[in-house]
Amino acid sequence: MQIKPAIVATTVLLGVPASVFAQMSCAALGEFLATQANVSQVNAQTALTTLTATAPNARCEANFAYSSRGDVAAGYAPGQSQRIVLRVGLPLSGPDGGAPAGSSGLGAWNGKVQNLGGGGLAGSVGAVTAATNAGYVGSSTDTGHTTAENPNFAVVQESHTLNYGKLDDFLIESLRQQYRWALDLARTYYGTPATRNYWNGCSTGGRQGLSLALNHGADFDGFLVGAPANYNSRLQVTTLWPWWVNKDVASNSVTPAKFAAANASAIAACDAIDGVVDGVLADPRACTFDARANICGSPGAPATNCLTANEAQAVNMMWDGPRNDQGTRIWYPFERGAAPSVSSTATCGNLGSQCWAHADTTFDWHPLPLSQFDDETQLATRLVAPYSDITSTALDGVKDRGAKILMYHGGADPLIPHRQSIHYYNDTLDRYGGLDAVKPWFRFFVAPGMGHCSGGVGPQPQNLFERMVEWVETGNAPDSILATNVSNGVVTRSRPLCPWPQTAVYNGSGDPNDAASFTCGGNAETRTASCLDIVARYQNETSTDLQPTGRRNPATCNLSPPSGVR
Repeated sequence: MQIKPAIVATTVLLGVPASVFAQMSCAALGEFLATQANVSQVNAQTALTTLTATAPNARCEANFAYSSRGDVAAGYAPGQSQRIVLRVGLPLSGPDGGAPAGSSGLGAWNGKVQNLGGGGLAGSVGAVTAATNAGYVGSSTDTGHTTAENPNFAVVQESHTLNYGKLDDFLIESLRQQYRWALDLARTYYGTPATRNYWNGCSTGGRQGLSLALNHGADFDGFLVGAPANYNSRLQVTTLWPWWVNKDVASNSVTPAKFAAANASAIAACDAIDGVVDGVLADPRACTFDARANICGSPGAPATNCLTANEAQAVNMMWDGPRNDQGTRIWYPFERGAAPSVSSTATCGNLGSQCWAHADTTFDWHPLPLSQFDDETQLATRLVAPYSDITSTALDGVKDRGAKILMYHGGADPLIPHRQSIHYYNDTLDRYGGLDAVKPWFRFFVAPGMGHCSGGVGPQPQNLFERMVEWVETGNAPDSILATNVSNGVVTRSRPLCPWPQTAVYNGSGDPNDAASFTCGGNAETRTASCLDIVARYQNETSTDLQPTGRRNPATCNLSPPSGVR
């Protein structure tokens, strides 16, 4: 069964008017925390609060563990208790010497909260100084387990069952405690409630942002969501696809260098499709370069790191992405221009995906043939996805509050295919009646050539969090976002990123390295592109049954009609 947390407030200051409180010291905040139910020290060496009085990174920082449930009845292993570690950093209050922020009288605090996301499987709290140095109260969580427990925390090995309590803490409850405690401690420390509550996260942090938008959207003013790992089950099994194909088709002979050479050839062949030769594919879906062109001895094949026929077949399959035994697309590929890992010794799969699906921490996917890939995917989506995946676009809490979501994803992301974010955004458009109904509160940007959250050859988006805040607080919606490449402190290229489905269109004259030479326009969601994104029906990945969604409909794409589950 799925364990759902009760939607109740923390005990901090519940029902007490904020006006009766004055600002307090960091030491007093620690004394206050010590009186709260379900709160304890992280360990004997870590005080509940610590004051850093001088720059850099001046702040009052609270570190504590929260536990309110446990044992089998709450979904945990026998005798196991919840333990969520939380960190809340607070710019110095007046009593702690905080410099006034304008005329607010709130010490160094700007009156706002910035909750920060984690990465991977988390397991430790993150730094909050990026938020506190900018005047925000910052928060982080370990998501309810330690790094040493990764990836096995989700499995009760003795009974070969999922640890639903730990999974719920990881995916939902730790996030609720994170932002609620950040808000409550801010009100306690400064004597007044926060005026704004924001989320900022990428990858796992992006998935966390969508989880909060789905479950607690009415409690937030804005979300910055980067490269979200929200379709966790299909994503993690998809990460196995290049590894599995290399193993079975090419006997693991496709090296990173050979794959990089094939990618370079693909970029060179397709670079001009978007109107500018710049080493970046604006929309990799438009590139159909065949890796067989890199077979050793072929005209134009590289002199080093060329491919055998089997290796070329493997690379083409990697670019095409996971399909089942009947040829139906299961999920989205790491496309031409991205550089995913092509081999792995991780027995459990990526981030423990297959150990979770089999509820067995000793499981090893390596001996399985490629014909089992679709079965492994279906096992994961049926047994794990109901507890780990954010697939719903029911974002009414965000929409009705008037909050904003700014989502972005690198077009050359080697860890999370950017097409799954296109899929999620298009699903949102379908739910709410189209782009005009969604863009006032939810906008999505693809950064061509950018890697995972940042990096890569493409221009890097600038000031994303600040643009989201500006949108919330002034109503100035981001019609474009500046992205730049910088070398030795000098901007060498700039480009506008455009709200989906628009793209940056070269004006036909002017410096192609200058954003002023581009305008946002066009529509990347052509019929051909939309049809490429049709996948097998969720939780039926072994079948030819396709998932119709809005205009991404098998019938309008002349694809085979659903034929039932195999």
